[in-house]
Amino acid sequence: MIAPATKTKTVAPFFSPGQGSTELLAGEAVLNLLEDTRFMNGWNHLYNTCPWATVFQSPSFVATWYRIYAKEYKFLPIVIKTECAGKLTALLTLAKDNNGLITGAGANQAEYQVWLTAGENDETFMRSALTEIHRFFPRNKLLLKYIPAGVSLNFTKKDPVWHNRCFVKTHPQPLMIINDSHLTSELKKKNRKEKINRLKRLGELKFERISDYKTFASVFDDLAVQSDFRKGAMYNKIAFKTDPLRKKFLLALFEQNNLHATVLKLNNNIISCNVSVQGYNQLYLQGINSFAAGFARYSPGIIHFLMLGKLMAEEGVAIFDLTPGADAYKETLATDHSVAYTLSIGNNFHSFTNRLQAGLNDYFKKAATIAGIKPDTLKKWLRNFTLHKEKFVRVTTHGFRPLFAYFFNKLKWRTQTTTCWIVPDVFTTPASSLLSIQKDNLNNLLDFDQRDIRYSQQEFLANAMQRFEEGAHCYTWSEDGLLLGCAWITNMKTEGWIISMSGIYCHPKGRKQFPLFLKSVAAEAAIDTTHSRLYIITEFDDYSVFEKAGFILVETTK
Repeated sequence: MIAPATKTKTVAPFFSPGQGSTELLAGEAVLNLLEDTRFMNGWNHLYNTCPWATVFQSPSFVATWYRIYAKEYKFLPIVIKTECAGKLTALLTLAKDNNGLITGAGANQAEYQVWLTAGENDETFMRSALTEIHRFFPRNKLLLKYIPAGVSLNFTKKDPVWHNRCFVKTHPQPLMIINDSHLTSELKKKNRKEKINRLKRLGELKFERISDYKTFASVFDDLAVQSDFRKGAMYNKIAFKTDPLRKKFLLALFEQNNLHATVLKLNNNIISCNVSVQGYNQLYLQGINSFAAGFARYSPGIIHFLMLGKLMAEEGVAIFDLTPGADAYKETLATDHSVAYTLSIGNNFHSFTNRLQAGLNDYFKKAATIAGIKPDTLKKWLRNFTLHKEKFVRVTTHGFRPLFAYFFNKLKWRTQTTTCWIVPDVFTTPASSLLSIQKDNLNNLLDFDQRDIRYSQQEFLANAMQRFEEGAHCYTWSEDGLLLGCAWITNMKTEGWIISMSGIYCHPKGRKQFPLFLKSVAAEAAIDTTHSRLYIITEFDDYSVFEKAGFILVETTK
């Protein structure tokens, strides 16, 4: 957040012989600096001449982010600059969040975070910059993620002042070097060609570049919710729902021609999207990247990337930087690799504790490899462990009874009971007497109450994503931004008048009207059948809810 006027820092210069003066500014002083034409011109020149600069250090990217996020009190902007004879020779743009962590400007939306220098004196500047940061933010940790290859980090090993306070970690950086003939060959591979043909049999398949601002703005919310749903299920990150400023920021970047947006459509519905940040002669996988879970078996994400590569070849773009990360799809697409670094700086024990933790992580990864456990499998196990740990912590905060019930349900042996219900009068029920429910609405699923002790949000969304991938459809009831009811429907292949209902969820606030919700779901499901009678098969064990909905029990099996 922006510091109050009494706390805004404009610091006396730090002098380094032969290198000019180093100055730290924060808060309103930084925002005022953005209005200085001379400074902005110097920044632009420095950005264009620094060999390791990325688009995430460009004046347009950083200044836009500062103006949007600092003015909304999300981050305290910090700038450290060196000028020599009135010329800007070095610059580091930072931000401090509400938890006290100092990161590169752009935070998690800046894929690469690094300082800019005019010559080879980058280490001299960085030592001066760190001194200034420590002077005014002595208790705050600094994290730069990721630093591109080619930047000297020798001071983290050789400088006696910073050696024990710095920890550097190396990360593989997958790159997709654009080669038109290679991409054509990849798209012609049998399995990919078959999937493309299967999609085409479902309707009109179109790959489109979005260049018009109005078009981008009109589809933005659809792209954002698709991304939030997928990232929420996989990584427990719902960026757009938790950070409404992200939309404003990305729209501003698009307006400045800093984004490259493409979509893959089936019958005019977006089934895959990619919005990447574009720099000189390359794209960066940072922005929005997702696909519709219901089409997962067709691999729309990979197909989209390959089609995007073909488009990049036509546009003369040389590199698609897939950015550091252990995602399997990146290795599928990568044709080359570089390295990037994470630099974290803390107290005098910082380096030791981080090296110890990194060593333990490497040990367990190597042990898993020796045991024949694949990285993706290990990643899945760790994710499940995290889910169960978070669930346990959440349950324990509600007292002894929920904790006992949680363990009892985990340990007790239960026989699965399946019931069959007939739905009378479903075809004659007037719509006015039913609830307003939605089919396959991702926004409603994202309205899940995170305080619910039965499921974590990630657990709920991951289950939903898996059901979509298996071909099921969800019916949801949401009011005032809260998911009150959810049920999943699968049509039985043998008979169109028998449906399977599973994954039934009821929020405590929707309990009184839940029978009406089930009746409304049945009415919606009946629209898709030409039969005069509808049967529901379910494993939901609360018979009273179905009875109150007016359903008639036909059969019970174990």
